[in-house]
Amino acid sequence: MKRIDIKGRIVADDHLEVYEWFGYAATSPSVVKSAIAEAEMTGEKELLIEINSGGGSVFAAAEIYYALKKFDGVVNVEIPSLAASAASFIAMAGHKVSMSILAQFMIHGASTFASGNHQDMTDTSDFLRSIDDSIINAYLTKTSKSREELRTMMDKDTWMTPQQALEYGFIDEILFENSQPNVVASVGNSDETEMLPQEVIDKVKAEILAKKNSSIPDPVNVTKPQMQNEEDNTMDLKTLQNNHPELFNQVKQMGHDEGVKAENDRIKAIEEIAPVGNDALVQAAKFDKPVTAEQLAVQIVKNQKEAGAAFYTNAQQDAEQLQDISGEQAPENQATSEQKFSAGLMNVWGGNKQ
Repeated sequence: MKRIDIKGRIVADDHLEVYEWFGYAATSPSVVKSAIAEAEMTGEKELLIEINSGGGSVFAAAEIYYALKKFDGVVNVEIPSLAASAASFIAMAGHKVSMSILAQFMIHGASTFASGNHQDMTDTSDFLRSIDDSIINAYLTKTSKSREELRTMMDKDTWMTPQQALEYGFIDEILFENSQPNVVASVGNSDETEMLPQEVIDKVKAEILAKKNSSIPDPVNVTKPQMQNEEDNTMDLKTLQNNHPELFNQVKQMGHDEGVKAENDRIKAIEEIAPVGNDALVQAAKFDKPVTAEQLAVQIVKNQKEAGAAFYTNAQQDAEQLQDISGEQAPENQATSEQKFSAGLMNVWGGNKQ
């Protein structure tokens, strides 16, 4: 039986190295796919998927679910401690889903960040409802609850004990149910399920790429020079989080605040330069295909230049057709096409002068 661990945040493949650089546990679709491919090459017909995750990217989780469902064999899922959010519907790919007596199972609706006018908010709401409907499809393959019941449970963030998850049909078995463990309850760290802001991911990816292209060693593996009788005191993000939680939270909040400010500044700059008559281009620059205000300005100038060239060409062709008229039908004014075009521009922009 091939064992595959799905731990930490569920992230896209191109974000994985950023989380690893920070020292966060994370799983991406390519990690799971590679493990499945190894199992298939060795002729394995059974997988053991151990899930300990607070969730993450819906689309990355959906890709993992798909890969597990395509496996030509038996998929067993075990939940030692937590399967929440996106990780909960990955668990639904198992033919048999087992849950430790100490574990928790949680389902809720998808969430995202959005900005814009009331129509943008409505579109985002419709998008999230569509995502929720897709997630419910996975739950319906295991539980006997109706779509309406599942939507109600997701709307209010439903946490389940192993007994409740078994009763509702999300799992098939409770592990160690007959044992008598000594249980200590503790409030979980909210960092376990929080995703890094996109601005932070982009910045760190740029740093990683720069270091790969230079001889500078990776800062995660750099240790300060040891003095005599001084212990190795390597500092990475995980150590910072564990030993200096207040400083860690300050750094994380700074990253979040910088990301939000950068996005707000970008939108504001676009709105300040946006000319009348370019609504579709401005909308795309804000949300559909995000660009900076400078890039938008270049696109607007380019479009206006192309429109001006087309206007000049059409006007010149019209003038040349009039010039070709002969005989009694010819106009009295035999001006050149260029003169006619200039006169036309005078009529358009300044009116006829007497």
